[in-house]
Amino acid sequence: MFNSTPSREHDAEARRERLVKAAAGVFAKDGFEKASLRAICLKAKANVASVKYYFGSKEGLYREVFLCHCRAGMDKDTPVTLADGGAPEDTLRRWIHHLLDHMLLKRAANPVKSQIMAHEMREPTACLNEFIKLVVRPFHEELARIIAAVLGRQEVDEECTLFGHHIIGLCIHYDHCRVFIDRLGPPVPKTEAEVKRLAENIADFVLGALAARRAAAPKPTARSKKRP
Repeated sequence: MFNSTPSREHDAEARRERLVKAAAGVFAKDGFEKASLRAICLKAKANVASVKYYFGSKEGLYREVFLCHCRAGMDKDTPVTLADGGAPEDTLRRWIHHLLDHMLLKRAANPVKSQIMAHEMREPTACLNEFIKLVVRPFHEELARIIAAVLGRQEVDEECTLFGHHIIGLCIHYDHCRVFIDRLGPPVPKTEAEVKRLAENIADFVLGALAARRAAAPKPTARSKKRP
């Protein structure tokens, strides 16, 4: 009897997957610019020509790795929107909890994405623009709409967008500065219950500030009727 051999299509797909997996580790460690195609191919047990065949170039391979890891888990990570219903204040609370949960718990399960993003912060590539357009901008614009609703405004203005940056900055602080926070205390949350408690604390702070801003806004004055 002859030993059965895998089909060419199966071989091709397996080789492609090996390249993506090997490239993920190398790009996460070295970033796009310093990553070596030779090192990737050696790790994947493939030749350099395979990169051109499957992905067109080093840039194409990086884009595949970048978007693959950015998409991971997004189908299960439903964003919070005003369309979900409920009061704008409650929606903002859920939005803050969603972001913290993603950053402090879910992203820890995908270290490659975190490492690649760290490189992108220092040396942005064209992939970052695509990621911002597809993922970050819609996410941020929805936050601005929620803030406008909390403030009782009909439209999003520059101040709503600015407040959005403030809120995201408060949340990101616990991820980017966790080394300091763990030493200063209380430590960065590591469980769902701890993340929820932190989210409520930040939401209380933010909603208090927005309520004060809304109260301080000048009230529209009624136009006096002109005498004939």
